[in-house]
Amino acid sequence: MRSIRCTRSVLFGLQLILSLVWLPSLPVSANQVPASSVEFPVWSRNWVGTLGSKQVELALSRTADGLSGSYCYQPCRAETRRQLVLNGRIRGDGAALTERDSGDGAAETGTWRIESFENGITGTWTSPNGERRLPLALSQIQDDLQARFPYEIRLLADALPEEEGDGCPTPPLVSAIRLYKDGALVQTLETESQGTCSIFTPYLIDANFDGWPDLSLAMFLPAGPNIPHQTWLYDVATGRFVDAPAGLQDISSAEFDPVHRIVYSYWRASCCEHGVSTYRWNQGDLEEVDTQSSYLLPLMYGTERRRCYITPSYIDGKIEFASRVEQVSDGSLKLRQIDPKSCDIDSGAHYERTYIDIWQPSQNGQKPTLLRTEEIAWKQTETSVGQRFCPEVPFFDSGRIKRVVLSENLDMCSEQNPQQE
Repeated sequence: MRSIRCTRSVLFGLQLILSLVWLPSLPVSANQVPASSVEFPVWSRNWVGTLGSKQVELALSRTADGLSGSYCYQPCRAETRRQLVLNGRIRGDGAALTERDSGDGAAETGTWRIESFENGITGTWTSPNGERRLPLALSQIQDDLQARFPYEIRLLADALPEEEGDGCPTPPLVSAIRLYKDGALVQTLETESQGTCSIFTPYLIDANFDGWPDLSLAMFLPAGPNIPHQTWLYDVATGRFVDAPAGLQDISSAEFDPVHRIVYSYWRASCCEHGVSTYRWNQGDLEEVDTQSSYLLPLMYGTERRRCYITPSYIDGKIEFASRVEQVSDGSLKLRQIDPKSCDIDSGAHYERTYIDIWQPSQNGQKPTLLRTEEIAWKQTETSVGQRFCPEVPFFDSGRIKRVVLSENLDMCSEQNPQQE
């Protein structure tokens, strides 16, 4: 399989909402926080329970005293899971939230008055006109990582986050993550993180697949999509978090597959090159297993020459090209998950990374196999300025490969054979 390695200037993807066990807010003493800094709690949690007589699922996140989240009526579906949106503030031991329907022009659909987060959520939902009131009763749900993470997280920053509005405020600069347990400061993790419009918050992962919760935090939002992260691994022997090795810190938007014990990353090297890389842990650091990059597949659509942008995906422990050309049993070729109408018209220039991979379809649960690659060749051709070597491009055309010498654009041709240079 063609493997293309690239240097990534900045790192990509992320999910930035954490899943942590809620603990009450803690007082901060003057000797804990520099005069120029403030400290505030962050968390994100999930609940299940009832709103009136209806079963609901709730996801809610806290940053300082701000709250945001969404809920859905069971059985929740993809199209309804984030339709009912909540925003509000902490009020004493509880909270006040405004509920809106994101699918109906953000119309206000109710208010939540949470009396307490202690041992779950209790409170009242009220309709916009105040005529209907329904009780709230929800219990927090946790996964294994949450259950193993007994700390409250507080961020140390140069200012409190601004309340959410229609504009794009500059978020505070976060200089440390502080971990508290039973009111005592356990550990401080130094960092430097600043989001764009909204603050980045830490989230739990099992980065090294040891069953213990690790922490990760996005650092900044670059011009490209590859967002750098800082990650800390939990050391069971010491009960503290330590810096993850460079092999993980340098990976763009790392994602984690505990089933196959693979770390993988979707990245972008330029406007026209996207790829996927996979890694495995080996002696305390990550080693690259495979890297695949996008390419351009030329085809004929009627009499038009087109090129399709083909990108790889991470699927079930492997990197695959779901969109591809397959060779069927009679030797003919077919397109899989490629719509020629959606491909760009061939401009007749810039044929870098242009070829056709031909695959044997997956059989009996096995992965598809790369049979061969049809690449550009250089043919000596008579042109208006004499003999030149011009590109002979393979095009998929009605179930076969049709090779076309492109001599009309002399900028593509050369006096010398590029394959012999």
